[in-house]
Amino acid sequence: MDLSTVLLSTVLAGLVAALILLRSSEQKIHVENVTQERAKWRSAMRALADALIKAARDGNAKEMERQCAQLALNVNPFDAEDKALVEVAKKFPGATDLDGQVKEFTDRMALLLKHDWERAKREVHPWFFRGSEPRRIPYCEFRETVDAPIAVGKPKSSWWLVAYFGMLAFSAGIMFFLAAGLTEPFHELVKIFNDAKTEKPAGAWVLFVFLSVLCGSIWSAAYLWFKGSEKRFLDIWFSK
Repeated sequence: MDLSTVLLSTVLAGLVAALILLRSSEQKIHVENVTQERAKWRSAMRALADALIKAARDGNAKEMERQCAQLALNVNPFDAEDKALVEVAKKFPGATDLDGQVKEFTDRMALLLKHDWERAKREVHPWFFRGSEPRRIPYCEFRETVDAPIAVGKPKSSWWLVAYFGMLAFSAGIMFFLAAGLTEPFHELVKIFNDAKTEKPAGAWVLFVFLSVLCGSIWSAAYLWFKGSEKRFLDIWFSK
């Protein structure tokens, strides 16, 4: 192995390690600061909602006004759902149907907190597992879902049970092939690439790393497919 190959491998390994360390540090800072502050915000919003509803029940107009001002300061003034939440709270004084107003306010607040909780759960995951941004369900859509008649769903047919079992077997076969069929070839490759007496060009190193990452990615995808199929198979099995 010539000096240039050793230097190139060292530089690449250093860059990869630095990028991983940087990303891990950013994730830790985000979790320790932003995520914790948002947890405090959700707790404060729950306390605010409780105080506002209590003031409405007691007929304390001055306290309702104060809590409405705090609510307006803690939500997004440009978001339609947030503005609607504040408007509902402002209607508490003199409301003819206070129970209905409280119910709507509680539902809107629950939707807001649920959306923020889903965002917080997404952000603590690694970026490659995050998926798309959670969608905030509008209140009108929520009401349509609540008011709709409850449909009694039938358990999935046995064909789905067979299908998911087939997916289990297929994904397990992929993992078995990668674990058993490629163990010996990769074992030999690792021995060759660790042999200092054998010179290898930089392209061979790049190909070796690429194949390692590719096979590892396929194995990881097969494992996730296996676990997902296993969960669905067991859900259907125990629902019967």
